[in-house]
Amino acid sequence: MSRRAAFTRQASTTARVVRAVLRNPALRRVFAAFLLFNAVEFGTWVAMLLFAYDATGPASVGVVALVQLLPAALFAPVAAAIGDRFPRQRVLLAGYSIQALAFGVTAAGMLGGAPAPLVYVAAACAAASLTLTRPAQGSLLPLLARTPEELTAANGLSGSVEGAGVLLGPLAAAAILVAGSPGTVFVVGAVGALVATLLVARLPAGRSSAVMAHVAGDDHLAGQVNAGVLAGLQVLARHADTRLVVALLALRMFITGALDVLFVLLALEVLRTGESGAGILNAALGLGTLVGGALTFALVGRPRLAPALALSGLLFGLSIMALGLPLPVALAPVLIALGGIGSAATDVAGRTILQRATPDEVLSRILGALEGIGLAALAAGSIIVPVIVAVVGVAAAPVVVGLVLPVGVVVALAGLRSIDRRVHVPVRELAQLRAVPVFAPLPPPQLEAVAGRARWITVEAGEVLIREGDRGDRYYVLESGRMRITRGGIEQRIAQGPADGFGEIALLRDVPRTATITALEPCVLLALERHDFLEAVTGHEQAHEIVQQTAAERSITVGAPADDHR
Repeated sequence: MSRRAAFTRQASTTARVVRAVLRNPALRRVFAAFLLFNAVEFGTWVAMLLFAYDATGPASVGVVALVQLLPAALFAPVAAAIGDRFPRQRVLLAGYSIQALAFGVTAAGMLGGAPAPLVYVAAACAAASLTLTRPAQGSLLPLLARTPEELTAANGLSGSVEGAGVLLGPLAAAAILVAGSPGTVFVVGAVGALVATLLVARLPAGRSSAVMAHVAGDDHLAGQVNAGVLAGLQVLARHADTRLVVALLALRMFITGALDVLFVLLALEVLRTGESGAGILNAALGLGTLVGGALTFALVGRPRLAPALALSGLLFGLSIMALGLPLPVALAPVLIALGGIGSAATDVAGRTILQRATPDEVLSRILGALEGIGLAALAAGSIIVPVIVAVVGVAAAPVVVGLVLPVGVVVALAGLRSIDRRVHVPVRELAQLRAVPVFAPLPPPQLEAVAGRARWITVEAGEVLIREGDRGDRYYVLESGRMRITRGGIEQRIAQGPADGFGEIALLRDVPRTATITALEPCVLLALERHDFLEAVTGHEQAHEIVQQTAAERSITVGAPADDHR
């Protein structure tokens, strides 16, 4: 498929996604609340750092950023568990309610002249409460979606809404700060959280818990991919290729953490754009990240990713370094947006190489370590900026911060090229899996990892691929040929390639096959073993929701003539 065709298909899909979600009143309200949530989150983050600059001095900004990050990181696992133990609608409602209260208390402290440490504590509580929303939001979508297609559309829109919040939140903060203060931003944030609370206050109950429990028999497998950071570090010590890529991704997170603080200092002390300028710089980074994320689909399946990672890392680092030059103020957002494009591409290219270079049996532990290392690097970047500023000054600080990743790329380039030469890229397998709805939500690195585990098989005319009553052991994607699906000797439908997937019900429910599938002509199929299929769909929230909703729909209609249970 050409790039133009790919972009056209993406635009068409986006329009269809939006229309499908807007037809569901409950989903409309949930996504309106989610947009407010994301805008409030990123807008108040900028305001908090500006408050710290004024209240306790430039050197405190990095410390305050760290104070916001750590409680949220510690509370995140608890927040996820709460979403599993209590009704999702109530958890989402409680989350927005707590956020409205926490932002309101923080705003009162800022505007009322409360001691700065108390304001920081209130803001840290508000930041921790934000972690309640995303798990509850994700687990609520399958309860509110009426069909698998609607669920797929809702999941597709989630990322777009979050990206819009990354852009709109800092822009809104910038507009408010022109005539207001950081406290005013928090007042507006509290109002936004309150509106979000009202939007989700009377959501329908959705699908019955009994039905959802009936199709969730393999939910425990999702936890298998969440290996501990310590176990991942032990594996990193034994795999040089993996260490190399993880180090580069950590450098990217280091710069990202540093920019949160650096944007405030640059806006106030170098660019002289005032408090609103910090919001504009953050919004520019968000815009660049959105654009970069949209462009990175072109990296999927590329046999050589070392050049892409090197170029994107250089783009990110050099764009930030250029902020240290005596350039017109209007160029600063442009440079930062370019840096955001480079940052997004670095992340996707780096994670894809990581998937390729890491032995499959230890990949889960490595990914667990990456999350912990990334958070530590983000915090380190936030806290190190005041030290850099004290040594070289604010104007030169972007040069030092931006130089980190280009130096890392130069040092790692030979190793990355060596990885490129040694790894196998499953191009043909990727083409098939990308066309299957259940795998469509997977990010490029994870999709490529799944494709690498799949195996091709051929079936001759008249051969039985799946027999009713057998144990489910594989998921299949039909590339070419036609196959007859029967149940109890009665034909249900004719499966036809390319990219017709089947076999998921027996795997998810751990029940015998409920249909027989026979080749009508020579067929070529892509087979994914049970463990690999379940790990892929249960290890990714959106893919899991799609396949579980499909299973639920088919469970409800069991026995219908056109139903396709396998």
